[in-house]
Amino acid sequence: DRVDKLNEIGFSWSVKAEADESKWQKRFNELTAYQAKHGDCKVPAKQGEMGTWVHNQRRLRKKGELNQDRVDKLNEIGFSWSVKAEADESKWQKRFNELTAYQAKHGDCKVPAKQGEMGTWVHNQRRLRKKGEL
Repeated sequence: DRVDKLNEIGFSWSVKAEADESKWQKRFNELTAYQAKHGDCKVPAKQGEMGTWVHNQRRLRKKGELNQDRVDKLNEIGFSWSVKAEADESKWQKRFNELTAYQAKHGDCKVPAKQGEMGTWVHNQRRLRKKGEL
């Protein structure tokens, strides 16, 4: 049978799939090197081909189109699936720390809403809690 003969010599039935896997593995290796150098996998989307690739991995996973093997490999190196959520949490924690310092100095957390970014943040925390969204 012709198929068997081709299989016996290692015939590639899906050249595009093999090329795609090779490209993915190359980018993954580059990301691993980035992670070793920077301590994270938060490649800015505007950072050339690597940034675009990282952005696409997040997008594909969100759409359910990234195979589990790739998801697992990315998880193993500490890939950040939601950089915006992590940044939001970091900003929240920073404001909370500022509020803690304010409370230590003033004895309360009654920051006036008009007192700059801290006042706006405190006001927003009250508003979000009232809406059940905090």
